This record gives sequence, C-alpha cells and structure tokens, in this order.
Amino acid sequence: MPERDSYAHGEFNWVDLCADDPETAKEFYSALFGLSFLDETDDSGNVYTLGLKNDRPVVGLMEKPPEMAQAGIPNVWETYIKVDDIDAALAKVAPAGGTPMGPVMQASQAGKLAVVADPTGAVVVLWEPIDHQGAHLRDEHGTQCWNELVSSDVDAAMAFYSEVLGWTSMPLGMNEMVGIRRGEDMIGSAGPPYMEGIPTHWSVYFAVDDCDATVAQCQSLGGSMTVPPMDMPPGRMAQLMDNQGAIFWVITLNPEFSMD
Repeated sequence: MPERDSYAHGEFNWVDLCADDPETAKEFYSALFGLSFLDETDDSGNVYTLGLKNDRPVVGLMEKPPEMAQAGIPNVWETYIKVDDIDAALAKVAPAGGTPMGPVMQASQAGKLAVVADPTGAVVVLWEPIDHQGAHLRDEHGTQCWNELVSSDVDAAMAFYSEVLGWTSMPLGMNEMVGIRRGEDMIGSAGPPYMEGIPTHWSVYFAVDDCDATVAQCQSLGGSMTVPPMDMPPGRMAQLMDNQGAIFWVITLNPEFSMD
C-alpha cells in the first residue's frame, strides 16, 4: 500500500499502546511484527516512543499513566481518529451523549488530542495533527489495518459517532455487524460483544503475513491466544494477548475481499 502522508476528518489514523513496561513491549513487538523503536522526549521529560517499519512511524508506545494504573485499567491499545478541529469536535461530545475524559491536550508539536468515551463506554482519542499526521504505512505485516467497535448498544454508539464525526453505518450481513462509513468509504466496523462479559471497547487489528505463524510466535514470546484462528470473509484472524496483558487482533487479509 502506498505511504500515507495525511488523513481526512473522521478517519482512523493511529494506534498506540499504554504499557506498564515499555522496554518489555519493545522487545515483544520487535520480535512479533519486526518493528524498530525510536524514543522522543518532550520539554517536560515525558517519553513517547514511535514504532517504525522501514523507518516509517506506524504505531506509538508509552508508559501507562499512573492514573490509569490506579484506576485498574489494563494495558491497552488505543484507537485514534483524525479531526480537523479538536475544539469543535470535543464540543459535540457531551451534547451527543458522550463523555469528555479531560480537556484538549497539546502533544508537543505532534498535535492536539482529546480522550472521549461514547455513550456505551468505549474510549477513543480524537487527534488534530500538527506535525504528526498518523501511521505512514497500513495494511502491511505488523501495521494497523482495521478498527472495530465492540459495543453493548451499537445503535446508540453509532448515533453518537454520526453526530460527532459524520459517520454512517450499514449492515454487513455477518451476524449483527455493521460497517462504519465515512462518506462512501468503509473505514471500520461495529458489533455486539462476541463473548459474554466482554466490555465495550475499540479493537485494533494488525495485518500479518501468516495468522497461524503469528499466533505461535506470540505464544513463544510469552503472550497468549485468546480467540483461536478463524476464517472470515475479510481473512484469517485471531485475537492475541501480549506478555503484559494488552489485547489485539491479527489478520491475514483476504486479497479478494472488499468492503465496498
């Protein structure tokens, strides 16, 4: 896929991992996805790490903030959505039934962000770029390829995102799944929990060359398989947990499948 140098309003543009031990995470994802890592330190001494593929930034990594640890929030892959105007987007959140998790924050010269929760509790990061547009590569081994909302009330959640981001949805014909559309483009999906007890959240999918081989490698690195490999129309996929407890999906994409 050609290198991405920009994203449109309402597109998924980035994912990052909040981990208890960033150095352990670097070792794990370097071995699993073939990524290298570059630490960047801001004026306050905070470290944010870029995960690189072919020297291009594709994911982020940071130490889990103390307030997340104190709240008992596990290590998590976070989903980012690009917005043109962060203040205008955040102003829409509460009227649409969502919850701002804090004010707009400046991330050095990279951009501005706001963490919000939709009405069903799924947390997502809104991002207005300055220097950092998002992932430079997608849909390649070890890079983000899809984002999926797992929600206790898909209709309520999609009504929220429609108000805030202008998204629309359409049935996919796979269980109760719906596709998330931005204009004419299918950019993600949403559906109910696939197992009892699964909380509402945004799932991150990474493309891999061989799903089964990646599952085996994850286990060899101290991670685990939480949903075994299965064949679905988009490709062969599995849910994994890294060696610090963060959940993510991997998928070997079916080149003949199209969401259009």
